[in-house]
Amino acid sequence: MFRIYKRTIHIGTTNDPQRRLEYHVEEDSNSSLAKILAIPAMIAAAVVGALVLSVFFAVLLIPLSIVGFKAWRLVKTAQQQSVRQSEPDSITAEYTVVSDDDKS
Repeated sequence: MFRIYKRTIHIGTTNDPQRRLEYHVEEDSNSSLAKILAIPAMIAAAVVGALVLSVFFAVLLIPLSIVGFKAWRLVKTAQQQSVRQSEPDSITAEYTVVSDDDKS
C-alpha cells in the first residue's frame, strides 16, 4: 500500500566529535484522509488520462485517415488514366479466310 508522509528534517551540529551531524525526522500522523484518498485518486487519474489520450488520438487519426483515403483514391485514378492514355487505339480481330478457287 502507498503511504504519504510529510517529513521535516532538522539538521544541526553538536559539540560531540563522534556525532558531528544530528538529524530528527518528524512524521505527520494526521494524514489519514490522504491515505484513504490515495488509491481512488490514482485510479481516477489513470481513467482520465486514458480518456484524454483516446480523444487525442481520435481527433488526430480520424481526419488523417480521411485525408489518406482521399489521397489513395486520387493516386489510383491517376494511375488508371495514365494506363489508358499510354495504350494506343487498336482493334484485335480474328478471322478465317475461306477460298473457293479451285485450281486443280
